[in-house]
Amino acid sequence: AVVRLRRSGPRGAGIVRLRVLAGAEVAHVRVELDEEAYRIAGHAHLVGLPLRVEGRLERRGGFRRLTGASQVAPVQVDEAERDRLMKSLQENVDFFEEACAGEEA
Repeated sequence: AVVRLRRSGPRGAGIVRLRVLAGAEVAHVRVELDEEAYRIAGHAHLVGLPLRVEGRLERRGGFRRLTGASQVAPVQVDEAERDRLMKSLQENVDFFEEACAGEEA
């Protein structure tokens, strides 16, 4: 599921952080996507659908990256699963907001 989207301008490639639901023994990965794949990731994020992405899992420092990303596509899930994913993502946002607020104090 898409957790964070970032790119330098309104067009072009961008970096996406994904929460891994299946297929790898890690919690999150970062992946650089071309403009079309980034657009697909953004739309999936807005409607609460997870993504399927193929690529090579690499470790650099403490971060996991997926390189050579291809076959980026949203995964259809039933309504109950989509609601569960959205709730889980919202809980993560709340956690990060609390953590950031604690750093400012």
